[in-house]
Amino acid sequence: MSAFAPTTIPAAPMRVAPRRRLFFPAIALLMLAAVVAGFWSTLFRPSEPLRPYLAVHGATVAAWFGLFALQTWLVAAGRTALHRRLGVAGVCLAVAVIASSLYTMANLPANWRLQGIDLDARRGLIGLVLWGNFGALVAFATLLTRAVLVRRRPDAHKRLMLLAMYSILSPALIRVAALPPFAGFDGVLLTMLGLLALGLTLIVYDLLTLRRVHRETAWGVPFFLVVHLAPAFAVPGSALDRWVMGLIV
Repeated sequence: MSAFAPTTIPAAPMRVAPRRRLFFPAIALLMLAAVVAGFWSTLFRPSEPLRPYLAVHGATVAAWFGLFALQTWLVAAGRTALHRRLGVAGVCLAVAVIASSLYTMANLPANWRLQGIDLDARRGLIGLVLWGNFGALVAFATLLTRAVLVRRRPDAHKRLMLLAMYSILSPALIRVAALPPFAGFDGVLLTMLGLLALGLTLIVYDLLTLRRVHRETAWGVPFFLVVHLAPAFAVPGSALDRWVMGLIV
C-alpha cells in the first residue's frame, strides 16, 4: 500500500446490549402467556367442545402470538435469515387472524343467544365488545401493513409489529382480569390500564436506549390506543350502531 494512499478504518459494527436485545422477546412471551392464561379454560382446556369456527379462530390467534414470540427470539439470536423466511407465513397468518376475527364478531350475538344471554339487556355490552374489537382490528391491520412496508428498517419494523400485537391483546387481557387474583376489580378498567402500561413500556424503552422516543413509537402508541378504544365508547348507541346491530342481532 502506498504511503500516500488514504487509509480508512472500518467502523466497528454496532452491538446491542444483551438486555436491550431481550426487550422485544420478553414482551412477546409476556403477551403469549396472557393469551394462554386468559383462554386456558375456553380454548386450551374447554369444559365442552367449541364450535368449529371458534376453535379455528382461537387456534389462529394463538398461533399468531406464538409465531411472533418465535420471530422476536430469532432476531435476538441473530437468525435473521430464518426470521425473514417465516415472515411470508406470518403475513398469511395475520390475514387469517383478521378474517377469523371478523367472522367471530359477526357471530357473537348468535353465540351469546345460544348461551341463553339476554341480548336486549346486554345490548350496551355487545356494542362495547364489537366496536372495541373492530377498532382493534383496524389498528392491527394499519400497524401491521406499515411494519411490512418498512421491514428493511429493523428499528421501525420491530416497534410497529409490537404495537400491532398490543392492538389485539385486549380479549386476552380482559379474561386475565377475570381470574381470581383480580377479583373485585373492573375488567374493562384493568384492560385499559394494561394497554396503557404496554404503550408506556415501549416509550420508556426508547428513552433508555435512544434517549428519545422513536418516530414510530411517537405516533403508534396514541394511534393504537385511540383507534382501538375510542369506537368502543363512542359508537354504541349511535345510528351506525343501531344499523349494524339490526343486521347481526
